[in-house]
Amino acid sequence: MRMTREQCESYEAEFNGSADKSAFFDRWYDPDAVFVHPFKDTFRGKEQLVGFWNSGKNSGHKGIHEILHLKDFISVEDRFAVQLAIEWQCFEDTDYLGPRKKGDVFRGKCAAFYTLDGNKIAPVQIYLNLEEAA
Repeated sequence: MRMTREQCESYEAEFNGSADKSAFFDRWYDPDAVFVHPFKDTFRGKEQLVGFWNSGKNSGHKGIHEILHLKDFISVEDRFAVQLAIEWQCFEDTDYLGPRKKGDVFRGKCAAFYTLDGNKIAPVQIYLNLEEAA
């Protein structure tokens, strides 16, 4: 399968709109998917990755809502890459990528590289740069 830009935009919209990423994972990811985050960890499979994404207690995203903004997209055969602008909105005090206060909004730039196994995402490697506040 080859990912299209339209499918990637659907992925982004569903990620942005899902408080619980369980169904999102099932729809888009291989059960044994590996997700490599440059600052947080390597996550393997649904339990680890959904646990990281969900914003609840003991999650990697505790206290934040992450919003993806697709900037660039390229797809070749079973691989695709994206450039994203990311916005993190803090709904409580948190230490996500540094100490943050409730109401803070911070941003970053991300490049992500995906490989499909059939019609599901298997490995993902992301690179992330935080933007400094002006």
